Amino acid sequence: MDTGGGFVEYDPERLVVRYDEGIEPEGYRLAVTPDAVVLTVAGDAGERHGRTTLRALGAVPLGAVDDAPRFAWRGVMLDTARSFMPKEFVLRLLDLLAEHKLNVLQLHLTDDQGWRLEIERYPRLTEVSGAHYTRADIREIVRHAADRGVTVVPEINLPGHVQAALAAYPELGNAPGSPVEVWSGWGISTHTLNLEEGTVDFFRHVIDEVVDLFPSPYVHLGGDECLADEWAASPRALDRIAELGIDGPGAARAWFTAQLAAHVESRGRRAAYWYEKADGPVGALAMTWLDEESGAAAAIAGHDVVLAPHLRTYFDYPTHDEDGPFSPDRILPLENAYAFVPDAPAGAAGSVLGVQAQLWTEYLPTPDDVLRQAFPRLCAFAEVAWGTADDYDDFLDRLPAHLARLGLGQSGSTRPVR
Repeated sequence: MDTGGGFVEYDPERLVVRYDEGIEPEGYRLAVTPDAVVLTVAGDAGERHGRTTLRALGAVPLGAVDDAPRFAWRGVMLDTARSFMPKEFVLRLLDLLAEHKLNVLQLHLTDDQGWRLEIERYPRLTEVSGAHYTRADIREIVRHAADRGVTVVPEINLPGHVQAALAAYPELGNAPGSPVEVWSGWGISTHTLNLEEGTVDFFRHVIDEVVDLFPSPYVHLGGDECLADEWAASPRALDRIAELGIDGPGAARAWFTAQLAAHVESRGRRAAYWYEKADGPVGALAMTWLDEESGAAAAIAGHDVVLAPHLRTYFDYPTHDEDGPFSPDRILPLENAYAFVPDAPAGAAGSVLGVQAQLWTEYLPTPDDVLRQAFPRLCAFAEVAWGTADDYDDFLDRLPAHLARLGLGQSGSTRPVR
């Protein structure tokens, strides 16, 4: 911005908003003179972002600026399955996302440790898991998000990470005569869904209710960390694998996910999944989390991609090497979060739609724990996602006033690293 040597106090009552269809949908143009602050946008999204910038600045420098995000998908994933997060906290988090111009909240709603979404057709899913969101809760969350320009993407994990579902409906599993309980531990459960058509239908019905509640263009199907042990040990599963022409138990995950992705598509939406190797559903959005190289590989292979490499975007990781549940190679200092360079490979058949930060809650049991781990790293991530992360020292200088404006403190676990 050319400051022109002075500042004007921002007064929202005196802001002049003009419209220009030639501006990018989420972009905006500011023109600041001693007499007026003019915000030019193409529509609601650009106006929201422009007003957010003006609120953050307070005193607006004279001059002009054209601003637009680098990525269309600027997301945060909140795990509500391992540790349930109250509706009121989700609403608060949406406010914080909007203040950082982040526009996607992915809700991880189901896992081994809990099923957190009311499904009318299958009430035991939430009866055995306890705390959950009612349909009214979800409608309020979705409405609150839409008012702030945020899309809520639901995640229903399958065919692994399903022990809570099996606790409610054992017939969905590979040993229905051996009931399981909602898991009270962490890690990767060996339990998976069986491969029967009735089980696929069960989750088609679940997806039907999900798309009725969430207007998101995407439904996330999980698809990760699915062990093939139960399928390999089950005579019925092996018979079913032969009937379907699946190339062994190790390929059953891809088959199951593809069935539900096709159903998502039949409902006018697009599936997303956690990308681990090149066996995901055709046409689905790949979220690449294993490392920074897999995003480029998935895009070159033809997938549209959201980049989520764990050593850059897993904010449940500690910021410093310290005693705790994570191994020493799983730390994420603030500086490393800010230094994330999400490359989009030239000439790739698929596109990099954006980036996403993750808040897994195995070790974050309360909203305060989530906020402590999210901030200030989420501030750094927001600049990466928008495309303005270029001067870490300047970021650190701006950070205290920004956190104070948001009503957030700076705890020891998230102290800046110079």
